Amino acid sequence: MKIPIVIVKLLFLGALFIVSNHELHLANEQEREVFFDLYYGWVDSLINQGWEVTGYMVKFEWLPDKEQDISGKLPDK
Repeated sequence: MKIPIVIVKLLFLGALFIVSNHELHLANEQEREVFFDLYYGWVDSLINQGWEVTGYMVKFEWLPDKEQDISGKLPDK
């Protein structure tokens, strides 16, 4: 239950940063549309970067070489 709460807090914090950095007044309809465009772009880039990192991690070779023994040293040849 902690992970969804952390995600919601980070998304809310990102929204606050967008509003404050661009000095948007959400009561104004035009500025609200600008906010939604900026927020959607930010969330979209988060998702795309998450896909890239996940793809990199999946392709990464995590298992040690088969020639190594338990101590992690390569055998003498």
